[in-house]
Amino acid sequence: MSISLRQLEAFVAVCNEGNFSKAAQRIHISQSGLSILIRELEQSLECRLFDRSTRQVSLTDAGREFRVPAARLLADLSAAVGNVKGLASRQHGHVTVAAPPLLMSRLVVGIAARFRSAYPHIALTLRDIPSEAIPAGIASADIDLGLGMLPADRDEYLAEALVEGPLVALLPRDHSLARRRHLKWADLAATPLVALTPENSFRQFLDGCFARLDLQPRIAVEVVQLSTVISLVEAGFGAAIMPPYGALVPGEGNSVVRPLRDPVVRSDIALIRDRFRSPSAAAAAFIEVARDVVAGRSRPLRVT
Repeated sequence: MSISLRQLEAFVAVCNEGNFSKAAQRIHISQSGLSILIRELEQSLECRLFDRSTRQVSLTDAGREFRVPAARLLADLSAAVGNVKGLASRQHGHVTVAAPPLLMSRLVVGIAARFRSAYPHIALTLRDIPSEAIPAGIASADIDLGLGMLPADRDEYLAEALVEGPLVALLPRDHSLARRRHLKWADLAATPLVALTPENSFRQFLDGCFARLDLQPRIAVEVVQLSTVISLVEAGFGAAIMPPYGALVPGEGNSVVRPLRDPVVRSDIALIRDRFRSPSAAAAAFIEVARDVVAGRSRPLRVT
C-alpha cells in the first residue's frame, strides 16, 4: 500500500467542503487532478470513500471510518512540522543546565533570568550539583550544559572559559592577614583554613597546588558546600581559598577578599558540553545568553 500525503490532503478537503470543486480550490489543484488523487487513494485502500452524484458528494461507511484518523494524521504532521520550525527558530525546546550550588546562585540564576526573558517558550531545567558530577551527566545526556571547573578528561568535552580569573583568598575582616593588600600561598598555609571535603574536585585542585609548592595547609574545618565555607569564614573559623565566582557577590561585611600571589593560579569557570554531540537550538541559545551576560558584567572580582 502506498498512500501519499497529497492524497490524504485531497480526501480531507473533500470531506470538509462536501464538494470536489471547492475542495480542489482549497488545496490549489485542478478538479481533474483532485479526482485522480481520490481515485488513487481508493485503489490503495481497495474501497470507495465517496458516493458521488451530480449534486452532492457523501461519505461511504469506509469514508466515515477513514475520515477521523486521516484528519488527525494531517494535524499531527502539521504540529510536528511547526514544532521543528519552532526549535530551529528557538521558540520551543528544552535545555538542562547544571552547576555547583554557589555558582548556580551567584551567576547561573542571573543568566537563567535573562534567558527566560529572551526565550519564554523554551523550557529550562537547572540542576545544582557538585562540579565533579557534571561530566557524567553530560556524558549520559541528562545534562545539556554544565558550568564549573574544567573537566580532567577534556578529550570528551568542549569547554569554553566563561569566567576567567585567579584564585583569591577570603578572610574574616578582623584576621591578621586582612591588613595586607595581597597574600602568598605560604601565608595561607600557615593559617587555619576552612576547606571543602577531600572528594570535592576543587579541594583536590587546591591540594595539588599546595603540594607543588611543597606546602602543607592547616585545615581547620571541612564542609561540603562553598556557601558554608563563606559562612564559616565570616564567622571567624579561618581563611579560605576561593574560585573567581566566590567573590562575585559581596558578603555580609564580615569578610574581605585579597589577591593570592606567588604564584597566581587561575581557576577559570568553563561552559562545558559534549564534544561529539551538537548543541540543540535551545542549548545554543543559552550559550549565547551566557556569553552576553558575562561580557556585560562589571569586574567580577571586587577586592576590598
